[in-house]
Amino acid sequence: MPVIGERVSISVKKILLATDFSSTSEKAASYARALARRFSSTVEIAHVFDPSVVKSYKEVLMGLPINERRRISNENLERLRDDFSASGIDARTISPEGHRPSAGLLRIAKEHEVDLIVAGTQSKSGVERLILGSTAEELIRNAKCPVLTVGPNAKPLGDAPLTFQTIVYATDFSAEAAKAAVYATSFAQDSGAHLYFCYVLQTVASWKREFVDGAFQSALKRMIPESSYDWCNPECVVEHGDAAKTILDLAERVQADLIVLGARKASFWLTYVERGVTPDLLAQAACPVMTVC
Repeated sequence: MPVIGERVSISVKKILLATDFSSTSEKAASYARALARRFSSTVEIAHVFDPSVVKSYKEVLMGLPINERRRISNENLERLRDDFSASGIDARTISPEGHRPSAGLLRIAKEHEVDLIVAGTQSKSGVERLILGSTAEELIRNAKCPVLTVGPNAKPLGDAPLTFQTIVYATDFSAEAAKAAVYATSFAQDSGAHLYFCYVLQTVASWKREFVDGAFQSALKRMIPESSYDWCNPECVVEHGDAAKTILDLAERVQADLIVLGARKASFWLTYVERGVTPDLLAQAACPVMTVC
Protein backbone atom coordinates (compact mmCIF):
# COMPACT_ATOMS: atom_id res chain seq x y z
CA MET A 1 0.00 0.00 0.00
CA PRO A 2 1.59 3.33 -1.05
CA VAL A 3 2.12 5.72 1.83
CA ILE A 4 2.80 9.42 1.44
CA GLY A 5 5.99 10.67 3.08
CA GLU A 6 5.99 13.20 5.89
CA ARG A 7 5.98 16.74 4.48
CA VAL A 8 6.13 16.93 0.70
CA SER A 9 7.05 19.77 -1.59
CA ILE A 10 6.58 19.87 -5.36
CA SER A 11 8.48 22.30 -7.57
CA VAL A 12 6.49 24.35 -10.08
CA LYS A 13 9.35 26.45 -11.41
CA LYS A 14 8.36 26.22 -15.06
CA ILE A 15 4.86 25.99 -16.55
CA LEU A 16 3.97 25.18 -20.14
CA LEU A 17 0.72 26.82 -21.26
CA ALA A 18 -0.65 25.08 -24.36
CA THR A 19 -3.03 27.34 -26.27
CA ASP A 20 -5.12 27.32 -29.43
CA PHE A 21 -6.56 30.79 -28.63
CA SER A 22 -10.04 29.37 -27.94
CA SER A 23 -12.22 30.52 -25.04
CA THR A 24 -11.20 27.49 -22.96
CA SER A 25 -7.55 28.24 -23.69
CA GLU A 26 -8.10 31.79 -22.46
CA LYS A 27 -9.51 30.38 -19.23
CA ALA A 28 -6.58 27.97 -18.94
CA ALA A 29 -4.26 30.96 -19.33
CA SER A 30 -5.84 32.59 -16.28
CA TYR A 31 -5.02 29.48 -14.20
CA ALA A 32 -1.46 29.33 -15.54
CA ARG A 33 -1.02 33.01 -14.66
CA ALA A 34 -2.44 32.58 -11.15
CA LEU A 35 -0.27 29.50 -10.49
CA ALA A 36 2.82 31.30 -11.81
CA ARG A 37 2.18 34.17 -9.41
CA ARG A 38 1.72 31.75 -6.52
CA PHE A 39 4.92 29.77 -7.17
CA SER A 40 7.03 32.48 -8.88
CA SER A 41 7.12 30.28 -12.00
CA THR A 42 8.30 31.13 -15.47
CA VAL A 43 5.80 30.34 -18.24
CA GLU A 44 6.38 28.97 -21.74
CA ILE A 45 3.36 29.87 -23.90
CA ALA A 46 3.13 27.45 -26.81
CA HIS A 47 0.94 27.20 -29.88
CA VAL A 48 1.60 24.54 -32.49
CA PHE A 49 0.76 26.13 -35.84
CA ASP A 50 -0.69 23.69 -38.38
CA PRO A 51 -0.62 25.24 -41.88
CA SER A 52 -3.19 22.72 -43.11
CA VAL A 53 -5.87 23.56 -40.53
CA VAL A 54 -8.27 26.51 -40.84
CA LYS A 55 -9.83 27.02 -37.44
CA SER A 56 -12.54 29.63 -37.96
CA TYR A 57 -15.41 30.27 -40.36
CA LYS A 58 -14.00 33.75 -40.92
CA GLU A 59 -10.71 32.28 -42.14
CA VAL A 60 -12.62 30.06 -44.59
CA LEU A 61 -14.60 32.99 -46.00
CA MET A 62 -11.59 35.29 -46.29
CA GLY A 63 -9.33 32.61 -47.69
CA LEU A 64 -6.41 33.86 -45.63
CA PRO A 65 -3.02 32.75 -46.96
CA ILE A 66 -0.74 30.72 -44.69
CA ASN A 67 1.63 33.61 -44.01
CA GLU A 68 -1.25 35.82 -42.87
CA ARG A 69 -2.60 33.10 -40.60
CA ARG A 70 0.88 32.58 -39.20
CA ARG A 71 1.18 36.32 -38.52
CA ILE A 72 -2.17 36.38 -36.68
CA SER A 73 -1.10 33.36 -34.62
CA ASN A 74 2.15 35.07 -33.61
CA GLU A 75 0.28 38.26 -32.71
CA ASN A 76 -2.05 36.26 -30.45
CA LEU A 77 0.97 34.71 -28.75
CA GLU A 78 2.56 38.12 -28.21
CA ARG A 79 -0.69 39.42 -26.72
CA LEU A 80 -0.74 36.54 -24.26
CA ARG A 81 2.89 37.11 -23.33
CA ASP A 82 2.17 40.80 -22.71
CA ASP A 83 -0.71 39.84 -20.41
CA PHE A 84 1.62 37.64 -18.36
CA SER A 85 4.36 40.27 -18.32
CA ALA A 86 1.87 42.86 -17.05
CA SER A 87 1.30 40.54 -14.07
CA GLY A 88 5.03 40.46 -13.34
CA ILE A 89 5.55 36.96 -14.79
CA ASP A 90 8.58 35.96 -16.86
CA ALA A 91 6.91 34.51 -19.99
CA ARG A 92 8.25 33.38 -23.37
CA THR A 93 6.46 32.26 -26.54
CA ILE A 94 7.10 29.19 -28.67
CA SER A 95 5.40 28.46 -32.00
CA PRO A 96 6.58 25.31 -33.77
CA GLU A 97 4.78 24.03 -36.84
CA GLY A 98 3.33 20.56 -37.26
CA HIS A 99 0.25 18.47 -37.94
CA ARG A 100 0.13 16.88 -34.46
CA PRO A 101 -0.08 19.53 -31.74
CA SER A 102 0.32 16.96 -28.97
CA ALA A 103 3.68 15.75 -30.35
CA GLY A 104 5.00 19.31 -30.57
CA LEU A 105 3.82 20.17 -27.07
CA LEU A 106 5.28 17.00 -25.54
CA ARG A 107 8.61 17.73 -27.24
CA ILE A 108 8.62 21.27 -25.82
CA ALA A 109 7.75 19.99 -22.34
CA LYS A 110 10.66 17.53 -22.46
CA GLU A 111 13.24 19.91 -23.96
CA HIS A 112 12.36 22.75 -21.59
CA GLU A 113 11.99 20.45 -18.56
CA VAL A 114 8.66 21.92 -17.49
CA ASP A 115 7.09 21.01 -14.17
CA LEU A 116 3.44 21.42 -15.20
CA ILE A 117 1.45 21.61 -18.42
CA VAL A 118 -1.73 23.70 -18.40
CA ALA A 119 -4.25 23.24 -21.23
CA GLY A 120 -7.88 23.98 -21.96
CA THR A 121 -10.23 21.18 -22.97
CA GLN A 122 -13.77 20.88 -24.23
CA SER A 123 -16.43 18.25 -24.76
CA LYS A 124 -18.41 17.65 -27.94
CA SER A 125 -20.64 14.80 -28.97
CA GLY A 126 -19.73 11.58 -30.75
CA VAL A 127 -16.67 11.37 -32.98
CA GLU A 128 -16.16 15.13 -32.94
CA ARG A 129 -15.52 15.02 -29.18
CA LEU A 130 -12.77 12.44 -29.58
CA ILE A 131 -11.07 14.40 -32.38
CA LEU A 132 -11.19 17.74 -30.59
CA GLY A 133 -10.14 16.18 -27.33
CA SER A 134 -7.24 14.22 -28.78
CA THR A 135 -4.54 16.78 -27.93
CA ALA A 136 -5.43 16.93 -24.24
CA GLU A 137 -5.82 13.15 -24.18
CA GLU A 138 -2.33 12.62 -25.67
CA LEU A 139 -0.82 15.07 -23.19
CA ILE A 140 -2.47 13.31 -20.25
CA ARG A 141 -1.34 9.86 -21.41
CA ASN A 142 2.25 10.70 -22.30
CA ALA A 143 3.51 13.79 -20.46
CA LYS A 144 6.34 13.18 -17.98
CA CYS A 145 4.95 15.92 -15.74
CA PRO A 146 1.44 16.57 -14.39
CA VAL A 147 -1.16 18.07 -16.73
CA LEU A 148 -3.73 20.58 -15.47
CA THR A 149 -6.78 20.63 -17.77
CA VAL A 150 -9.27 23.48 -17.56
CA GLY A 151 -12.73 22.86 -19.00
CA PRO A 152 -15.41 25.33 -20.08
CA ASN A 153 -17.26 24.97 -16.74
CA ALA A 154 -14.23 25.88 -14.63
CA LYS A 155 -14.72 29.06 -12.65
CA PRO A 156 -12.98 32.14 -14.08
CA LEU A 157 -10.07 33.57 -12.12
CA GLY A 158 -8.90 37.05 -11.35
CA ASP A 159 -5.28 38.16 -11.34
CA ALA A 160 -4.51 37.12 -7.75
CA PRO A 161 -2.14 34.23 -6.92
CA LEU A 162 -4.01 30.90 -6.84
CA THR A 163 -4.47 28.95 -3.63
CA PHE A 164 -6.58 25.81 -3.43
CA GLN A 165 -9.02 25.60 -0.52
CA THR A 166 -10.60 22.18 -1.20
CA ILE A 167 -8.95 19.36 -3.13
CA VAL A 168 -10.50 16.03 -4.16
CA TYR A 169 -7.93 13.29 -4.78
CA ALA A 170 -9.39 10.13 -6.35
CA THR A 171 -7.42 6.90 -6.19
CA ASP A 172 -7.64 3.34 -7.44
CA PHE A 173 -4.54 2.40 -5.40
CA SER A 174 -2.43 2.08 -8.57
CA ALA A 175 1.16 3.31 -8.93
CA GLU A 176 -0.05 6.24 -11.03
CA ALA A 177 -2.58 7.23 -8.38
CA ALA A 178 0.13 7.01 -5.70
CA LYS A 179 2.25 9.52 -7.64
CA ALA A 180 -0.79 11.79 -7.98
CA ALA A 181 -1.26 11.70 -4.20
CA VAL A 182 2.08 13.45 -3.72
CA TYR A 183 0.88 16.38 -5.82
CA ALA A 184 -2.50 16.52 -4.07
CA THR A 185 -0.89 16.62 -0.64
CA SER A 186 1.76 19.10 -1.73
CA PHE A 187 -0.84 21.58 -2.95
CA ALA A 188 -2.90 20.97 0.18
CA GLN A 189 0.18 21.63 2.30
CA ASP A 190 0.93 24.83 0.42
CA SER A 191 -2.59 26.21 0.87
CA GLY A 192 -3.72 24.57 4.10
CA ALA A 193 -6.51 23.04 2.03
CA HIS A 194 -9.17 20.54 3.02
CA LEU A 195 -8.13 17.35 1.24
CA TYR A 196 -10.54 14.53 0.39
CA PHE A 197 -9.07 11.09 -0.31
CA CYS A 198 -11.72 9.31 -2.39
CA TYR A 199 -12.20 5.77 -3.63
CA VAL A 200 -15.20 4.83 -5.82
CA LEU A 201 -16.71 1.34 -5.78
CA GLN A 202 -19.18 -0.13 -8.20
CA THR A 203 -22.52 -1.02 -6.61
CA VAL A 204 -22.09 -3.34 -3.63
CA ALA A 205 -24.87 -5.43 -2.06
CA SER A 206 -26.36 -3.54 0.88
CA TRP A 207 -25.72 -6.37 3.36
CA LYS A 208 -21.93 -6.14 2.90
CA ARG A 209 -21.56 -2.43 2.13
CA GLU A 210 -20.66 -1.49 5.71
CA PHE A 211 -17.83 -4.04 5.82
CA VAL A 212 -16.50 -3.13 2.35
CA ASP A 213 -16.68 0.59 3.00
CA GLY A 214 -14.86 0.15 6.29
CA ALA A 215 -12.07 -1.82 4.64
CA PHE A 216 -11.46 0.84 2.00
CA GLN A 217 -11.74 3.65 4.54
CA SER A 218 -8.91 1.96 6.45
CA ALA A 219 -6.89 1.55 3.24
CA LEU A 220 -7.25 5.26 2.47
CA LYS A 221 -6.26 6.26 6.00
CA ARG A 222 -3.13 4.12 5.84
CA MET A 223 -1.95 6.25 2.91
CA ILE A 224 -1.83 9.36 5.08
CA PRO A 225 0.89 9.88 7.71
CA GLU A 226 -0.38 11.15 11.06
CA SER A 227 1.77 14.28 10.82
CA SER A 228 -0.13 15.47 7.74
CA TYR A 229 -3.02 16.50 9.97
CA ASP A 230 -0.78 19.30 11.24
CA TRP A 231 -0.59 20.99 7.86
CA CYS A 232 -3.77 20.05 5.98
CA ASN A 233 -7.21 18.59 6.67
CA PRO A 234 -7.42 15.12 5.07
CA GLU A 235 -10.72 13.25 5.04
CA CYS A 236 -11.36 9.77 3.62
CA VAL A 237 -14.48 9.12 1.54
CA VAL A 238 -15.73 5.88 -0.01
CA GLU A 239 -18.41 6.39 -2.66
CA HIS A 240 -20.49 4.06 -4.86
CA GLY A 241 -21.48 4.28 -8.52
CA ASP A 242 -19.98 5.36 -11.83
CA ALA A 243 -16.51 6.69 -11.07
CA ALA A 244 -16.55 9.79 -13.27
CA LYS A 245 -20.03 10.94 -12.23
CA THR A 246 -19.40 10.17 -8.57
CA ILE A 247 -16.17 12.15 -8.47
CA LEU A 248 -17.87 15.10 -10.16
CA ASP A 249 -20.74 14.92 -7.68
CA LEU A 250 -18.34 14.83 -4.73
CA ALA A 251 -16.34 17.76 -6.10
CA GLU A 252 -19.54 19.77 -6.51
CA ARG A 253 -20.81 18.82 -3.06
CA VAL A 254 -17.65 19.94 -1.26
CA GLN A 255 -17.06 22.87 -3.66
CA ALA A 256 -13.65 21.59 -4.69
CA ASP A 257 -11.35 23.92 -6.58
CA LEU A 258 -9.03 21.09 -7.74
CA ILE A 259 -9.46 17.41 -8.65
CA VAL A 260 -6.33 15.22 -8.77
CA LEU A 261 -6.22 11.85 -10.57
CA GLY A 262 -3.68 9.25 -11.64
CA ALA A 263 -3.85 8.31 -15.34
CA ARG A 264 -2.42 5.15 -16.86
CA LYS A 265 -0.71 5.37 -20.24
CA ALA A 266 -2.62 2.51 -21.81
CA SER A 267 -6.05 3.73 -20.70
CA PHE A 268 -7.64 6.03 -18.20
CA TRP A 269 -8.50 4.15 -15.03
CA LEU A 270 -11.88 5.81 -14.62
CA THR A 271 -13.53 4.11 -17.60
CA TYR A 272 -13.03 3.42 -21.28
CA VAL A 273 -11.85 6.45 -23.25
CA GLU A 274 -13.82 5.42 -26.33
CA ARG A 275 -17.06 5.79 -24.39
CA GLY A 276 -16.17 9.39 -23.69
CA VAL A 277 -16.80 9.37 -19.93
CA THR A 278 -13.32 10.44 -18.89
CA PRO A 279 -13.16 13.29 -21.42
CA ASP A 280 -16.55 14.36 -20.05
CA LEU A 281 -15.15 14.40 -16.50
CA LEU A 282 -12.30 16.64 -17.63
CA ALA A 283 -14.62 18.92 -19.57
CA GLN A 284 -17.59 19.06 -17.17
CA ALA A 285 -15.74 19.69 -13.92
CA ALA A 286 -16.38 23.09 -12.36
CA CYS A 287 -12.71 23.21 -11.36
CA PRO A 288 -9.43 22.25 -13.01
CA VAL A 289 -8.39 18.59 -13.09
CA MET A 290 -4.76 17.56 -12.54
CA THR A 291 -3.72 14.20 -13.96
CA VAL A 292 -0.42 12.50 -13.18
CA CYS A 293 0.82 9.64 -15.36
